[in-house]
Amino acid sequence: MSKDAELSKLRTKYITAIYEQKAFLIREEPFTLHHGGKSHLFLNHSEFLSRFDNVELLTSVYIHLLPNGTDDYKLAAVDSIMSPILCGLLAQVTKKDIVVVKEKKTGHGLENKVYGDATGNVVLVDDVTSTGVILLNAAVALREKGAIVRRAVISACRDTTAVEKLRDAGIACEYVATYEMILRELWPTLSAAQKDVVAQEISEKGYEWNLSD
Repeated sequence: MSKDAELSKLRTKYITAIYEQKAFLIREEPFTLHHGGKSHLFLNHSEFLSRFDNVELLTSVYIHLLPNGTDDYKLAAVDSIMSPILCGLLAQVTKKDIVVVKEKKTGHGLENKVYGDATGNVVLVDDVTSTGVILLNAAVALREKGAIVRRAVISACRDTTAVEKLRDAGIACEYVATYEMILRELWPTLSAAQKDVVAQEISEKGYEWNLSD
């Protein structure tokens, strides 16, 4: 099976799983996002990854997105809830070292933002991103320590805004699905009320999403 075909298969499994576990949320009352924005759509990976079978699925997804196993690189856990967990799981499989990057310097006398050996090639790892800010900040911190940061892997992104920002910073971002791709696959199963909320989101954000029955 080709890499594209395998990714398509994994994408379908992933979207089916987040729908069945009610991890992809569509709500009339908007959510407040990490960066302070509002959205009627939210992907709750924290709940989703509390189940072992979902963790196993997402690990398979990331293994598919990561560079070839013979490549020399480290995994960078950025400052989010799920990134350190994912890096720990991936390190067990890939036998790669981990670098931990915090948004702010920690206290307790160390005052560091980067923990671990930040030399050589480092791949940023996160689960979901909307703006890419956490990934971009991590890249800056790592590069200040001498790391080479050219790749990032995530499972989902709200749209391609974050991917484009990362690309402009010299980082290729691999992902399984955008929210548009998720909604396109789920569209036939959504209720009329949910479709109305999605339409409201598209109107408010100015998205040019192609969704249809």
